[in-house]
Amino acid sequence: MPLLIERGSRRHRLLILGLAAAGAGVLLGLPYLLYSVPQVDMLSQIAAYSVAIVGLSLLMGYTGQISLAHSAFVGLGGYTTVILVADHDWPYLATIPVSVVVCLAVGALIGIPALRIRGLYLAAVTLAVAALFPALVIRFEDLTGGTSGKFAREAMQAPEWFFVNPFTRVGPSIVRFYVIAAIAVLMFLVARAILDSRTGRAMVALRDAPLSAAASGVQVARVKIYAFAVSGAFGGVAGSLLAIQLPQASDTRYTLDLSIFLLVALVAGGNGTLLGAVPGAIILVTLRTYISDWATALPMFQGGDGGQIVGIVSALLLLVIVFLMPTGVAGGLTKLGRRLVRVTDPIPQGWQKFQLTTSSAPSAASGASPTASSPRPEKSGATTKG
Repeated sequence: MPLLIERGSRRHRLLILGLAAAGAGVLLGLPYLLYSVPQVDMLSQIAAYSVAIVGLSLLMGYTGQISLAHSAFVGLGGYTTVILVADHDWPYLATIPVSVVVCLAVGALIGIPALRIRGLYLAAVTLAVAALFPALVIRFEDLTGGTSGKFAREAMQAPEWFFVNPFTRVGPSIVRFYVIAAIAVLMFLVARAILDSRTGRAMVALRDAPLSAAASGVQVARVKIYAFAVSGAFGGVAGSLLAIQLPQASDTRYTLDLSIFLLVALVAGGNGTLLGAVPGAIILVTLRTYISDWATALPMFQGGDGGQIVGIVSALLLLVIVFLMPTGVAGGLTKLGRRLVRVTDPIPQGWQKFQLTTSSAPSAASGASPTASSPRPEKSGATTKG
């Protein structure tokens, strides 16, 4: 039997604090268990891509809108950070609000066609945006560097008060990971606050029953544009975080393939869940970083294209997850956790007393009345024969 814990109770609060402390311990201690810069940078990429997947989940999983333009938002945020740092000497962290504003506006513009079209037509429009972004990067070569890319002169360095002496080789990478992870946690909290708000409930209502939501007073046009704008802002933050991890931007880094991989990561991690973005980001980084090198090293794939092999593995992985875990990795872990611990809602005050009252009342199906079985009283003054 699973352990039953009432929501809002002391044990429930201790459980939440324990899970939060365990997560914080993993984030703080995991980089020091790795002894190479590429491994720490991999953790930074996972944290950054998880923010992008959260933004895509808000749009597709919680609002029900289709979008394949997320690579354009990530690229726009990355170019914004690199251009401001390289050409205007901005601090890295100061560029993130600018990326949010720019991607928020572009996301709202892309959301306008969603008011008229939906389904495959909307997917085609967003697909065109993702395919157009690398061409625009090459077109505005003076600003973006064209095919050569844009590079910042130096990466973000650790402040003087940060203690990195024992880890001189991976110290700067650890600092960047802590910054990226802290901002990623903040974006997860922002996404949770959005879903708990009135607009978040309207997004879910629009996904489940659009006609009923409109009849209930939900402003469908405003909610759709809001979802696209917020999703674009999350993608812009992810692009800035990737620029902090590696201060360069190029047209080959934000291609249409990235949108496909983000979609695969969203489905594999768990569509319509926030925590599913973490396993989805792990799958994405693993596919793009290790599968290609591992597959091309095998004798049977000698001379093959690593990108094609990654595409094949991604398709097979997506099919396996869809059939075996329709709710993604996060859904499978949630089911497993419910076998151990189950959180129940508290019984409202007065409900138990109401149940006792209704259970003691006579059944209406029996047709009996309180006086049906009692003998009739004799009339006064009546006489008996005999």
